[in-house]
Amino acid sequence: MSTDLEQKALDLRKRVISVSKMSGAGHIASSLSSIDILNALYNGGILRIDCKQPEWRERDRFILSKGHATLALYNVLVDAGFVSQKDVDRYCQKGSIFGGHTTSSVPGVECNTGSLGHGLSFAIGSALCARLEKADYLTIALSGDGECQEGSMWEAAMFITHYNLINLVWIIDKNNIQLCGRINAVMNLDPLDEKLKAFGFDVKVIDGHNYDELMSTIKIDRNNLPAKPIAIIANTIKGKGVPLMEDVPEWHGRKPNADDYAIIYEQLRMPKDAGK
Repeated sequence: MSTDLEQKALDLRKRVISVSKMSGAGHIASSLSSIDILNALYNGGILRIDCKQPEWRERDRFILSKGHATLALYNVLVDAGFVSQKDVDRYCQKGSIFGGHTTSSVPGVECNTGSLGHGLSFAIGSALCARLEKADYLTIALSGDGECQEGSMWEAAMFITHYNLINLVWIIDKNNIQLCGRINAVMNLDPLDEKLKAFGFDVKVIDGHNYDELMSTIKIDRNNLPAKPIAIIANTIKGKGVPLMEDVPEWHGRKPNADDYAIIYEQLRMPKDAGK
């Protein structure tokens, strides 16, 4: 399966670039760092979902707390059958529901995010609801590491472990870069694993681009939940898959110019007319 997912990830990266070129918008590097995580969730069969019933009561809930990574999520939702590629290709265009931050008007998207620090708290509400309803659906939240500098994230972390929300999986896309530069220079989070352990999480540290690790770590048995809430630190590379962008802070929000796209297309072996 990992080979199939790796091939799918390459296709997704090409589509992210193509859509970004058509729209002239989007956080490309942030989307590229999280593509493998989203690909594993949706195309690896981890999430229990039904594209024909986006509001299906028994569905698992996925919350993209780093809501600016919509280029990744929307293209993955195409593969999951929730939306069409034709509609996603109108990303950030007038009249389109596919904006630069997630919105629940898009089928398959649970909530509006983008103002960092709030998605994890929304996920808490989802997990609590499942507990009260005695339902077995799971909630998975993906946040960025820069987002973890928000005080609301640590209040949410404290809540999760205090109320032992073992039906919630928290994944942190740790690409070490945020808008203003490198995480450890802006406000250092490390040792992040030890801090989360101190809060009471069962912490897993994985390679966020390795499908064997992603699949074996994220997928939990809903009928045999873990003893403690799980926090997964997924070590990733900002701009993964595009050498021009990889681990370069300036690409957090930068839009490629014509010369950049020429290099990117060559690096991804994309046709020159893609994204026109």
